Amino acid sequence: MFSILLTTTVVGNETTISKENLFDFLHSKQYLKTNFTQTTLADLNERVVSGNIQASRSGNFKIEYLDPIKETISADKEFLYKLDIELEQLDIVPREEYFKNTPISILISNIENLKKLYSINSCIQENNKTVCSLSTKDDNSFVERIFLQFSATELDSLTYLDSFGQSVNFDFDDISWEPFSENQLFISIPEGIDVVYH
Repeated sequence: MFSILLTTTVVGNETTISKENLFDFLHSKQYLKTNFTQTTLADLNERVVSGNIQASRSGNFKIEYLDPIKETISADKEFLYKLDIELEQLDIVPREEYFKNTPISILISNIENLKKLYSINSCIQENNKTVCSLSTKDDNSFVERIFLQFSATELDSLTYLDSFGQSVNFDFDDISWEPFSENQLFISIPEGIDVVYH
């Protein structure tokens, strides 16, 4: 039995991303490791931060913001961890359904949940680029639209528009889909950090 069935359009040896196979393609990528530059636009103001992310379709992930803020956000099956080096504080919050309607779910959800959470509006190809537009199925989600841009089958960026009038873009660099130990997703707590349970 095939573990993953892809309905694909093949050009040479390359898979072409399409509306019909986007969820299958994402699900076939069980791990993600990449650097990113996050650009947030709101009321003509721009804020740029950089960092890296590791994510697994087990639902676990870790995001490290490096510049200009130093903050790490991590999640396992039970809790969300937020380490703020400047505040010298680690917040621990029950995970519950916290990420269900946030863009990180694109990177950590299995195919069944992807189909429950999102509708694919379109995938438009031009030259070597493909831009896919998705909408959330939950009317209460703060995310209004998500755009995934690919060069061939490489994920270049994720952009979302929210109900607060913000546009948030993640440009990815040095992306890898190779498996890694999920122990890398745990936060190492420096000495002197206050731990706060919520």
